[in-house]
Amino acid sequence: MVFVLALSALVPGAARANALNVLVWEWGISPDVVRAWTAMTGVEINQIVFDNGDRRDLLIANPNAPIDLAVIDSAHVQAFGDRGLLLDQSGLPLPETSRAEARWRGMCGRYGVPYSWGNTGIVYRADRLAEAPQSWGDLLKPAPALVGHIAMTDDQEELLAAALNFMGRPMNSGDPGDLRRAFELLRAQVPAVLTYGLPTTAQQKRGVGGQILIGLGGTGDEKTLNMAGAGKENWRFVTPREGAMVWVDCLVVPKRTRNPGLAERFVAFLAQPDNGATNAVFLRQPPPNPHAAALLPATMRDDPQIYPPPGYPIIYRGPFPTESLPLRRRILSALLALHDAQ
Repeated sequence: MVFVLALSALVPGAARANALNVLVWEWGISPDVVRAWTAMTGVEINQIVFDNGDRRDLLIANPNAPIDLAVIDSAHVQAFGDRGLLLDQSGLPLPETSRAEARWRGMCGRYGVPYSWGNTGIVYRADRLAEAPQSWGDLLKPAPALVGHIAMTDDQEELLAAALNFMGRPMNSGDPGDLRRAFELLRAQVPAVLTYGLPTTAQQKRGVGGQILIGLGGTGDEKTLNMAGAGKENWRFVTPREGAMVWVDCLVVPKRTRNPGLAERFVAFLAQPDNGATNAVFLRQPPPNPHAAALLPATMRDDPQIYPPPGYPIIYRGPFPTESLPLRRRILSALLALHDAQ
């Protein structure tokens, strides 16, 4: 697993006072922003990379993981805060120009500072598909030509959200009937799936990456996929017509951080409009700060791969009922077992 290797490599130097350990998605911070921070402060940024929300949550909850700052989606922030694992960020003194829009601040709550936002959708090879996908049905009920060329995720939350959205049900539904129907839909898809892993991660596997033509992804994933394409931009991202399932990633500071003041200083640095805009261009994700958004090139502000297309339903991600977690995990385990048995 990506995060295990990164974490084990960080442990020997975790006690250094001039470094911050940041838990983040792969390619989740602009190198230019990191260099600017280190040049200004002398503080290095060690990135602990994760590719799955469930594995990220295990690290957040692990008292031995040397994490000073983490990027997590808003649906999980309050739960971690209620467990006493996060520092309250509601009093962080950010100037008005560094503050995110009220909707994003509300989603991150007391314990998080908005970092970036986007939505869950479909990534696909524009050079290999005759027509661009338009619906979750193009991924969940694929045409024969896509059989054996699909990458799904092994994150039960994202997997079920796509199926539930296609069914017209709430993506965070805890209703057992909804979840069982979503399972039947996903079970019927299993024979067509090449791998259960985000396309951005699966593409790096020998004998797998070149076979993926379509998969479940998020805003900005097409950029990461294209980075391995020798300058070719064959991958694209599309929001399914069923609606934009919008998420916001939040910066949180675990209580166990060795230097909370330094971690919060980095949060404030990332929130500055110029750094937010630089990060947004690198991530190909919209910034939550309107002052940062105003600095983006017009081509980016008008790109339907980055901002949800006008007129599409907007569905904001929220937490799912905790009592549904055992069933959700059983569904994922069953899908993986069926796939392995093929």
